[in-house]
Amino acid sequence: MHLRILYLRLAIYILLLIVFSGLLFLSVQALNWYAVLCIIGIIWVIYRIIRLFNRNPQKLSYFLNAIENQDSTLFFSEKIRHKPTKELHGSLNRMNQLIQEVKLKNREQEQYYSLLLEQVATGIVVMNDSGNILLANSAARSLLNYSFLNHIEQLKRVDIKLYNAFLSLQQDNQNQFVKVRNENGIRQLSLQVTSFKRHDNALRIVSVHDISNELDAKEIESWQKLIRVLTHEIMNSIAPITSLSETLLNYYKLNDEATVKTASVDDQKIANTVKGLEVINERGTGLIQFVESYRRLTGLSKPIRKPLVVKELIEHLLLLLENEPNFQLIQKHIEISSTDLVVEADITQLSQALINLIKNAIQAVEKEENPVITIIASRSSSGYIEITVQDNGPGIPTEIVDQIFIPFFTTKERGTGIGLSLTRQIMKNHGGSIEVFSLPNNTRFVLKFFQ
Repeated sequence: MHLRILYLRLAIYILLLIVFSGLLFLSVQALNWYAVLCIIGIIWVIYRIIRLFNRNPQKLSYFLNAIENQDSTLFFSEKIRHKPTKELHGSLNRMNQLIQEVKLKNREQEQYYSLLLEQVATGIVVMNDSGNILLANSAARSLLNYSFLNHIEQLKRVDIKLYNAFLSLQQDNQNQFVKVRNENGIRQLSLQVTSFKRHDNALRIVSVHDISNELDAKEIESWQKLIRVLTHEIMNSIAPITSLSETLLNYYKLNDEATVKTASVDDQKIANTVKGLEVINERGTGLIQFVESYRRLTGLSKPIRKPLVVKELIEHLLLLLENEPNFQLIQKHIEISSTDLVVEADITQLSQALINLIKNAIQAVEKEENPVITIIASRSSSGYIEITVQDNGPGIPTEIVDQIFIPFFTTKERGTGIGLSLTRQIMKNHGGSIEVFSLPNNTRFVLKFFQ
């Protein structure tokens, strides 16, 4: 409708322009007042045409400039007779009102999320790649012991380890654990990062958790489990030694504390004494080995990291294990995502960890009709490297799967119970982790390297 009126008015102006031009041509030679009127008429028509096309675009330009400058006071009068312009003014005013309503809703939503962030117990810190902190909720300020945060450099004043932990958070879902000391005592903090983009700016959200209570409870539980295992192992060795030594002592000692005469010691007592001493020696040796195993577990040295090509490392370890019982009967599948996949690790410690897992897999499939071991290495979508050792054995019973990493826990007749504990300690020293997933015919141990 608006276009039809516009075209009609344009046609009238063009017709008037032609009429005035014709009259001007007829009267130009006489140079009378008709010519002057024609010239004035032509100028008026041209002015009306220009105004016809410039009026509304100019108003649209005002409106768009007001939006760009976030000016909500602009208002177009609707008390005019010209219907198309009146309708345009109404549309622009309604659009301006809608924009203000959207802005108001956005502000209300921002306030809601801001209040929500202030109420949660988890610390939330939003920062950019330059280390500028754009947001830190009250929980974060409390946990980090800083009332006003605008840059991670400020964390140096709290604890240099805390600053380094924030600085090292570069990859999605990466975790850092740091112990912070301040006037409020010691806090164990867990930091986890998530990356995202906003207006083409790379940002990171760091969640901060105080896990001191959880760690204390976990540490007590771990100590209790360890003490139970240590007590069990030590008592299994000490009890027979004590019992046998008492029996042997009775062979050669009388009730009045005097020793028996040599003549009264027969061959049977001598034979029993020898057997008893052999058992004592065996138990003592076992106890020494047990203590040595504990020393190995607690005395693990700091890893000397070097770039290791994963494919070459796995192939080398499989060659070392060729003489393991039934190894040749097992199907071995090696799946490496890239021949140049590299992990930063201590070659001795990582080799020990992988050998432990592969040996466990070999033992797990020894009764399977078609034994299969699969070793998978790849880089995850989050950027960290995973090495998986998988077997098709019977699986780990649900009731013990949570205990397999406890030092000296074992279900094997001749097992030491330190293999998986040692592997977990190695991964922890490398800043990584080990996870287990077990079902019948599908048990997986996954080493994760957060580099």
